[in-house]
Amino acid sequence: MWIKHLTNFFTAIYTNPTGRVVLLTLYYLAIIVGLIIMYGRGNFTTPKFVYQGF
Repeated sequence: MWIKHLTNFFTAIYTNPTGRVVLLTLYYLAIIVGLIIMYGRGNFTTPKFVYQGF
C-alpha cells in the first residue's frame, strides 16, 4: 500500500513544474556525485585485455 502512496506522491510532484525541476536537479546531482565517488580516486587503469571473454 505504501508503494501506491509513494507513486502518487512522486507523480504529483512531477506534474508540478517547480517540483519537476527540483526532482530532475536532484537526479542529475546524484549522478554527478556517483561519478565523482567512482572516479574521484584517480584510478583510471583498464584491464590488460578488455575482450578476454571472447
